[in-house]
Amino acid sequence: MADTFRPGEIVTVSGIYSAVLEGGDNEGRTFDATCVEGDRFPSTRIGVGVHYELKYEAPYSHQHPELNPRK
Repeated sequence: MADTFRPGEIVTVSGIYSAVLEGGDNEGRTFDATCVEGDRFPSTRIGVGVHYELKYEAPYSHQHPELNPRK
C-alpha cells in the first residue's frame, strides 16, 4: 500500500497525488491533484474524508533547477 497523507499534514514532496475520498456515496472515488512542498494537504469541500497518495514527484516549476521563473 502506498504511503498516505491526511488533510492538514504538510506536503514534503511536490507532485501529483491521488485524492481518495472516504465515506458516503463518494467512497473510493479518486482524482488527481497537484500538491506543492510546504503547503498543507487540503480537506474536501463536500464534507467527506480524504487521504492522498503520491503518484509521482513533480518539482514546483519555480524550484526546478533547469527553469528560470524570473524570465
